[in-house]
Amino acid sequence: MHKLFGKMKKCLLAACLSASLWFGSTAMAALPEIISLQDVKPGMWGTGYTVIDSSGAIRPFDVEVVGILGDNSKMSSKRILVNLYGDVIDETGGAISGMSGSPIYFGGRLAGALSAGYKDMYPTQRIMLTPIEDMLKIWQYPDTLNRTKFPQLDLRKMKAEREKFQAAEAEKEAARKTEAEAADTTAAGTGEPEAENAGSEADADESEANSAAADDESEANSAAADDESEANSAAAADDAAADIQADTEEKNTYFASGFGSRGMKLLQEGMSRLGMKLDYGNVWDAGASVMQARTDAVLEPGSPVGVALSVGDFSFGAMGTVTAVDDKKILAFGHSYTHRGNVNYFMTDAQVISTIHGPTNGMKLGNVNGIIGRINQDRQDGIGGILGQMPQTVPVIVTVHDRDTGRSVTYNSMLAYDEEVVSVLAPVVVYSSISNTLDRQDGSTASLKFSLRSNYGKDGLIERRNMFYDAEDVAKVSIGELNDILGVILGNKEKEPDLLDLKVDVTVERGRKTATLISAVPSKKDVLPGEQITFDTTIQPYRGEKIKVTVPYTVPKVQAPGNLALDVHGGGLVNVAKILLAQQAALDAGVNMDEEPPVSIQLQDMLASSCNNEIIIESAVVVPKNDEELKESIKQAKKQAEQLAKQESNNAGRGANARQEPAPVNKAATEYIIENIIHTNVNVLEKK
Repeated sequence: MHKLFGKMKKCLLAACLSASLWFGSTAMAALPEIISLQDVKPGMWGTGYTVIDSSGAIRPFDVEVVGILGDNSKMSSKRILVNLYGDVIDETGGAISGMSGSPIYFGGRLAGALSAGYKDMYPTQRIMLTPIEDMLKIWQYPDTLNRTKFPQLDLRKMKAEREKFQAAEAEKEAARKTEAEAADTTAAGTGEPEAENAGSEADADESEANSAAADDESEANSAAADDESEANSAAAADDAAADIQADTEEKNTYFASGFGSRGMKLLQEGMSRLGMKLDYGNVWDAGASVMQARTDAVLEPGSPVGVALSVGDFSFGAMGTVTAVDDKKILAFGHSYTHRGNVNYFMTDAQVISTIHGPTNGMKLGNVNGIIGRINQDRQDGIGGILGQMPQTVPVIVTVHDRDTGRSVTYNSMLAYDEEVVSVLAPVVVYSSISNTLDRQDGSTASLKFSLRSNYGKDGLIERRNMFYDAEDVAKVSIGELNDILGVILGNKEKEPDLLDLKVDVTVERGRKTATLISAVPSKKDVLPGEQITFDTTIQPYRGEKIKVTVPYTVPKVQAPGNLALDVHGGGLVNVAKILLAQQAALDAGVNMDEEPPVSIQLQDMLASSCNNEIIIESAVVVPKNDEELKESIKQAKKQAEQLAKQESNNAGRGANARQEPAPVNKAATEYIIENIIHTNVNVLEKK
């Protein structure tokens, strides 16, 4: 009898709460009364709320308290252990991925959020709830991110500009069609042209595609929406999860769109660095580009909500459920997403279409529709965010040209401005753009150029162009240099970087555009120190005819008389002996090799490094056979360095107006990746 009465009370409570949630959608929600963890007792019955189908209805399910985990230790992460019942649970098969954050009420008071279950166990038994008392602390943490010296994309302005552009393009196209039809009518001697209405949908689609590229090319002139959160004093550190480290699984669902199977594998590797374990079993395709922004969105407890690290043609994030709303502030998930504390992620709305489940787990399926705010806290007990506030972003625009098919595609994405997120996702986005456009896995050659605007480089611009070949996956080898440069910038220990945007242009063609050096003949054999000569080099392209390439060479001004051995090689080949000799000389000079050079020097060296398609001529390094030869090599290297330094000092003494001679360019670019090294020599005469 008491169970029947208990269920009647639960049904009445569910109806009241459902009504309040339904009617509350027209006004800004407020935090309900909460129940303290100490008042939650085994045997209590409550109600949870979530969305499980395309109706969007927030539906109730029954909750029975089993006990409290971690209540005996100050440092434990406390969890309420419950069993689940009801029609919703029967339909979903239990607590499934996507239900994380589902609010749980006891006696009309908010107790916490459904958050996790034990892996490979029945998903209706011993499910964990995160107490609302712990989740509310998330709102107390300081929010110091979302600051930048550069203007960022204003998503509301971007949307308005896109609509304006589309309307203008539609008018132009309509005018062009009207003129064309009028001309055809006149030529045919017929009456007035018919009213134009056919093809409008296709025109709109084309206009939208063109406007996306146009929007991304323009710089934003206004900052993101005003920061509505106040920076509070430092809150207590996250609780350790000592008592709940059994093999549990959180009940959120990851979504990814656009990456393709190979891109997903690279994404998995990168996300593991952020502590995310992705597998195809808990990742669904969001199905559409998420680039629209809604600043007037309203969420309520039980609504689906998303957090995204990237949006656009390549979207990645997770979907869960809203636990609590207070004006524009929201709490969700009941557990961390990346657990990176104060963050700067996209908050997105979400639409649940259906659910799918097996014996021990399941997931919600749906779509992510638009950006509605910013996730600013990612803590152990949940995520927090602000509706209507847009995060700082890094736009990534990648254009890929496939010469074999004549296909050119431009991909537009925005990454949440988080240093580690950008370092992981930017190379994956570039890789996936190339891989998706080619739609093949064979031997191909790529020419890639990237431009990175930031507070580094000349005039805030870092540019690099290079050629790459790989027999299986040219996209993967092509992103190596970008990956390295991002790692240097974002890993700066001295100051925080500001990234404005990244643009990449790639041209790929099937086949192996490599070449072998055959010979290098100097324009004259006897030379003087400082003299400029040329080498007529011959290269043999792979399965092609031999080609002559002229390479300039300047003899070092401090070169000793006698035979000068030279190496002629491709720019991508590293002279290991020369590097080792330089390192030994630096050690002997007392240089600390463990100390990293400044970021500006590292970038300068990386950008000045030779490209794979260049022919390089430089002094050969003879590998010392013993210690005596090594010492003599170092001695000669020091002597030349001292002479060069003395010469530079003399030049500096001429005055500030003295023109500094540019460094000699002993290389020439080709249309092929140079794969080998050959040797030649000249005879240096004594300068009189």
